[in-house]
Order: sequence, then C-alpha cells, then structure tokens
Amino acid sequence: MATSANGAALPAHPSAHRDRVNLVGLLLALFGGPFVWAVQFNVNYGLVSHTCFPHSSPLLQAPPEWGGVWTTAVVVNVAALLLSLAAAVLTWRDWRRVQGEHHGGMTALLEAGEGRTRFMAVCGLMTGIGFFAAIAFNTFALFVVPPCVD
Repeated sequence: MATSANGAALPAHPSAHRDRVNLVGLLLALFGGPFVWAVQFNVNYGLVSHTCFPHSSPLLQAPPEWGGVWTTAVVVNVAALLLSLAAAVLTWRDWRRVQGEHHGGMTALLEAGEGRTRFMAVCGLMTGIGFFAAIAFNTFALFVVPPCVD
C-alpha cells in the first residue's frame, strides 16, 4: 500500500489494473462494433436502395446489375462481421487482463466507483457481441429477403 509524504496510508486506486490495458485499444474495442455496424448498414442501404429505386418509381424486380450489388453487399457484411468479431475478441482479452481488478457486489462497486477498466471491458464485450449479432441478422436478410419488392 502506498503512503503519503506524512506517512499516512493512501487508499488504493479504484482501477488498480488500468495499466494492464491500453486505453486507446480499449476505446477502439468498445466502439468498434457500433462503428462497423453503422458503416455496414449505411453502405448496404445506399447500394441496395439505389439499385431498387434508381429514378422516381421503385423497381418491382431486381435489375440485371443486382448480382454485382448483392456480391458487394455480402463482401461488406462479411468484412463487418470479421471486424466486429475482432473488436469483441480484443475486448474479451482486455477483460481477462483486468478481471480481478475489484470484486464485490454491484452496490459496493457503484458506491466506490471501483473497477472502471473492468466495467469498460465488459461494456465493450457486450457491444461487440450485440453488434456482431446485428450484422449477422443483416447478412442473413441478404439471403432470404427478395430484392426490390414493394
């Protein structure tokens, strides 16, 4: 335990294991899944909507260039799946490093503000897995929803 200049014992830092993880890496892993999902969603929306609604009225069937658009959308989704999974794995690695930071019930941790690094890692793990699932559902839709239907 550290002591102050006058010899008094200093309390332990609330995030004692914060030096085990890189803050920039933790933030990238925390926000990686949502960012990748937003990019994937907007790119696919732009590609598919312009292909099915190129002018003032929507098309009732897929145009001849649909195959290339569909392939591009699948490639974007697979890349997004891999990136969101990578963010979740990085956060899981960080969580394993700080897993023992502070134990205790929820009330004790909230009152003292302890375990912040562990909390950020758990939040990153949840967002990484959650947005991986969202991207997986979007990918599944490319295979089961018919193109250009009203």
